[in-house]
Amino acid sequence: MKTRTRSSKTSKLRQIEQDMARAVSYDDWFELAENHDRETGADLWRRKDESRQYDSVSIGKRLRRLRGLRRKGDDHGLLFALNEGIHGNMAGMGQARLYQRARCGTKALIEDYIKEISDALEYLAPRNFAGIPWAERVEFFQRASHCYGRSALMLSGGGTLGYFHFGVLKALIEQQLCPAVVSGASAGAFVAAVFGTRSDQEYLQLFDNTYLARALTGNRENLEIGFGKRGNVDMAAVKREMARMIPDMTFQEAYQKTGRSINITISPAEPRQNSRLLNHIASPNVTIRSAVLASSALPGIFPPAQLEARNAAGVVKPYLSSRRWIDGSFSQDLPAKRLARMYGVNHFIVSQVMPGLGREPSLRPGLRKIASDASVAATKEVVRGSLGLIQRYMTVGPKLGVAMNAFNALIDQRYTADINIFPGYGVAGLRSLLKMLSVEEMVELIAAGERATWPKVPAIRATTSIGRTLDGILQAFEQEEIHWLKTVRKAG
Repeated sequence: MKTRTRSSKTSKLRQIEQDMARAVSYDDWFELAENHDRETGADLWRRKDESRQYDSVSIGKRLRRLRGLRRKGDDHGLLFALNEGIHGNMAGMGQARLYQRARCGTKALIEDYIKEISDALEYLAPRNFAGIPWAERVEFFQRASHCYGRSALMLSGGGTLGYFHFGVLKALIEQQLCPAVVSGASAGAFVAAVFGTRSDQEYLQLFDNTYLARALTGNRENLEIGFGKRGNVDMAAVKREMARMIPDMTFQEAYQKTGRSINITISPAEPRQNSRLLNHIASPNVTIRSAVLASSALPGIFPPAQLEARNAAGVVKPYLSSRRWIDGSFSQDLPAKRLARMYGVNHFIVSQVMPGLGREPSLRPGLRKIASDASVAATKEVVRGSLGLIQRYMTVGPKLGVAMNAFNALIDQRYTADINIFPGYGVAGLRSLLKMLSVEEMVELIAAGERATWPKVPAIRATTSIGRTLDGILQAFEQEEIHWLKTVRKAG
């Protein structure tokens, strides 16, 4: 009888999981996820405060304290209590295992605590709030944002497979969870540019009546792209195709319109050059189209590209005219370190479309994982050593030198992060890497990006909530300051 009951339960779970994989909306997926949690007992796990993974007693005490201070109207006490500990791993609540046990979220206590902090921040945020001087609160928000850190979304390269990212972004925007900092390399740069030059509403409108899928598969210029065809590629036609999806904007203009920090990576086409991360801070006047063209210049398919920038008179001119650039994935597919330095990012979400490059970190570090990690590390060291010997003792031409440096950079990169969104197509998907897709295939690839994102939404919602609240408060403050300065200038 027990065997039959267990078999029946396994069959029911398998059916729920199949239905989740075919869900057509996040609401449908979440309803099925709730059923799954009930069947596995994960819903009971969520309601039970205790766990060896975090200090539930400390979190419970802090939650009651914050609620009590806000209820009493003790604004200075509330600010002091918030100052004591706004960080993502308070009492261990940021542990990855806490976000992988249940499909619908983590411990209810942790979610309640995160919500209380966000609500307290919003309570203190209004400009006309009388309890505490505005300057004191702004200083606190800025310090809290610096200490807590920010989240960033990194979009990998991957040829045609990169259109998967469009679905990832659609799912995140619909749930109001998309980070303000987004990076893209190669195909990811194209998607980041389309996204980063549009408001949320404008971006979502691209999906009406399969407009985006039809635009991406139209190929009005009859382009033929593949290895060995570089000399035959009409770059003027490529630029015209790109212009249909990416407005004529600089990084600074895009940031002023959307408030998003879009970052595009490019790799050097010559030895002894450094890779670059282009954005509204480091290269505000560079045109986004030229950045995408450079980041997508895959050797063997496209020639190295030159950047362009708008000068003081508004005229587009060559930027770093003596330099040429190639595919950004070669040097920094996922530029986590540079984003951390530039924006204070300490939490990363990755959309990785290349099968085999990413895998979820093992939660149980046994002998097999230790042996696997040691094997990977040893292989990297052997390859690095071999490349170093070749470059030291053999005559290497400029093109081969660039290729060797690029390969060395590729094997040295990390392809996963705190939260990883992977496609479900596996290694077989490589057949579509440079394929011209039909409208139906494009629609399915974008939908695959949505479906792969939905299981990550509860974890993203919990781990980014406080950071998103602080970002929103500071962005509103920045806009107020800009409006005030404009008013003062007009009055003067």
